[in-house]
Amino acid sequence: MNSTRTWRVCRRDGYFGEEVEKGRGTGAAEDFDDFYELDGDFGCIHFCGILLVAFSTVTEIGCGQGAAFDQGSQQPLLNHLPEPESQGSTAAPYWLDQQDHTGPARGYAPFLGSDHTYPVYRNVKKYGAVGDGRKDDIEALQKAINDDPDSKTRNRYQNEVTTRPALVFVPSGTYIIKKTLDMRLNTILVGDPNDRPVIKAPSDFQGEVLIQGHDYATPDGAGGTTNFLTAIKNIVIDTTNINKDKKLTALGWGVAQACHLTNIKIMMPDYSMGHIGIDINQGSTVAVTDISIEGGFVGISNSNQQVLFKDISFKRCTTALRQSGGWTAVIQGATIESCSKGVEIPPGGSATSLIIIDSKLINSGSIIKFRDSSNDGGNRNHQIVLENIDITGTNPVAIGSDESVKLANRKHVDTWIWGNINPGIYQTGKTLTTRRSTVLLSKGKYFTMRQPTYQGYTKDQVVNVKAVRGHEVKGDGKSDDAASLNAILAKNAADGKLSYFPYGVYIVKSTLYIPPGTRIVGEAWSVISGIGSAFGDKNKPTPVIMVGKPGETGIAQIQDMRFTVADIAPGAIILQVNMAGSKPGDVGFWNTHVTVGGMADSNVNVACSSPNTASCLAAFAMVHLTSTSSAYIENMWGWTADHSLERGGFQNIATGRGLLVEATKGTWLTGTSFEHNTLYEYNLHNAQNVYAGLQQSENAYWQGEGSQHNAPSPWTANPKYGDPDYSWCAKGDQACRFGLAQNIDGGSNLYLYGAAFWTFFHGETQARYGSPETWCVDKICISNQARVTGNPKSLYWYGINTKSADVMVLDGKDNPKRYSHPGGWNPGGVIAAYLPFQNA
Repeated sequence: MNSTRTWRVCRRDGYFGEEVEKGRGTGAAEDFDDFYELDGDFGCIHFCGILLVAFSTVTEIGCGQGAAFDQGSQQPLLNHLPEPESQGSTAAPYWLDQQDHTGPARGYAPFLGSDHTYPVYRNVKKYGAVGDGRKDDIEALQKAINDDPDSKTRNRYQNEVTTRPALVFVPSGTYIIKKTLDMRLNTILVGDPNDRPVIKAPSDFQGEVLIQGHDYATPDGAGGTTNFLTAIKNIVIDTTNINKDKKLTALGWGVAQACHLTNIKIMMPDYSMGHIGIDINQGSTVAVTDISIEGGFVGISNSNQQVLFKDISFKRCTTALRQSGGWTAVIQGATIESCSKGVEIPPGGSATSLIIIDSKLINSGSIIKFRDSSNDGGNRNHQIVLENIDITGTNPVAIGSDESVKLANRKHVDTWIWGNINPGIYQTGKTLTTRRSTVLLSKGKYFTMRQPTYQGYTKDQVVNVKAVRGHEVKGDGKSDDAASLNAILAKNAADGKLSYFPYGVYIVKSTLYIPPGTRIVGEAWSVISGIGSAFGDKNKPTPVIMVGKPGETGIAQIQDMRFTVADIAPGAIILQVNMAGSKPGDVGFWNTHVTVGGMADSNVNVACSSPNTASCLAAFAMVHLTSTSSAYIENMWGWTADHSLERGGFQNIATGRGLLVEATKGTWLTGTSFEHNTLYEYNLHNAQNVYAGLQQSENAYWQGEGSQHNAPSPWTANPKYGDPDYSWCAKGDQACRFGLAQNIDGGSNLYLYGAAFWTFFHGETQARYGSPETWCVDKICISNQARVTGNPKSLYWYGINTKSADVMVLDGKDNPKRYSHPGGWNPGGVIAAYLPFQNA
């Protein structure tokens, strides 16, 4: 790079916010193809899907280094840019590692009692890792993950779930490991996004898994459905030195909700017969996003209960994705290039429904290979939805396991269904048209956005909220931090500064207002927790965290946080979003979760064991997206606890509502889960322009047969908030008065893909905990899993999967039942395409 011209660079996704400003950071390159023109004195650099994303103060781009365009001449200046991981020592320091991680403003775990020296933040170099591509760094990396200097064992092995968080930072370099690296619960492994570090297996690697994301030290051992709060970001995993036919997994990922992978690259030998990129062999995770996989026998092997795969790139894999088990998966924005097979449900594999949307197949085998179950007696699984698929090549689009052609070659697929269509019957390959709202689209696809890293920010553009003079913030789980945080966030928003929340439990006794211009990054799921009289009146619901005010516009981006209540708060709307952005993604949440009870930081964890849930109206609602809002939400878990993760007893909690969407300007729910709430998990009330890619829910375990309260009790339906009142049920019908997984009331332009609605228990109270009579095994427990009313317009709902429900969708029309649509998790139902309101 030569000093001849200064550039200003902008990106639609807000990766650095509105734009990368002059004088921020040093050079780095990133594959990304979503950009827009910026008015003013500077030009955007944009070319062939590559975008230069950060520059030094007077960075000038000389000829011969790539293919950017001079704003004046529009002549190409650049032809090539290196991969991010090739920058080496020239990469700028990452702002996260430049924060004070040892002084009084550091992350602090307040529920360890007197353990004030526990290190939340760990740089692996401080534990002896070298990253020179030669030394075996496994012991140093594992120590950085495990370290607990004040515990008896000095080890986070068999860690509590939330009391000992850790953010483990891996600087740029190549880290050789000769045996498996084991992750722990409540841990985020973060690489430097300016130059992603490489974790590499040498030829003498011992073991079958390079990085094991599943923590086998959890109390339930191998149970993936309780492996919560684990994440890996900005890492390259390399197995290319291992014989391509040897059995080896780059990353084991049998984990649960509140876990995430993002900005990962996996490199394996091309067309291997032994290597697997990511093995999701168990668990209940919600979203796996922004991953590039090169080579390997199988790019991703999945048998998770349900999952959304967003923006995954597969190149030179023998099989891109193998659906070995599980019930439903949504594959959004995949690129499958030069792979022998695309997505396969292998012999013996299963998938109730599989949805592939907004994806490209380039010079590869068929995009889907599956077993035809249309003639099966009983369950008919392997129901397929293809939508907005582009094909380059000559192979059939879809084939059966016997190689029979199900959908012949073509350049583009609008919508193709193999499975149950309602209204109608089972279809063995029906072509349809899905008329999408342009509000939700970017370049013809549903808008998506990678989790921002703000890698171009310098240290002085980041404010640690615990280090602001004149505004003391403690995050100690006791002190009221609301006034100071409100002042700090207002100043940071006005100054364009990023607000960094080191780990802590930040108590707020009044509403925390998130103003336009805010960017928040937490450390290992920093907690904001509401308590007090401001949230005590169920007749006057009040937000704990309020993002914008009605009518406001701008940026509000939040990631790696957790929102909750510190005690029973019947008037608390834990998260309310009122504002919209000037473009999609300006208002966004990534890997940010909402919980009630179940954890040591909340008194709800010990206060709500009575079978009379009227004594535990713990929160009015989890999340409310109001009519003036527009938000992008990726990988959010809304969990009302059904059990205690640590230090608590039995949980009989009556949170009123899960996610209420009344937004009209554009809402993107890209991998979400809401569980165990009273009136509903999801409610789309007069909502417009909503995209939902994978919705997962579980009903409240204490509801149904044997419960002391029948929905809406112990709450009262509030029409102001669009509550369903259950007037369609007989007063004493406990199976009917069971909280809905989804309520859709009116609205328009609703596009829903992949519903995983599960009912596991009914009437499970403290007196009957663990009793077989409460298990919904091989029996129907709930009358109606979902409901559609109010005659919504342009409702397209693909891939509905239910367990233990009689009526899958109560709609006043066909009321499709599980009996007529058998499949999936027994006794389950599956509908590939629900379309009675597509033209309403």
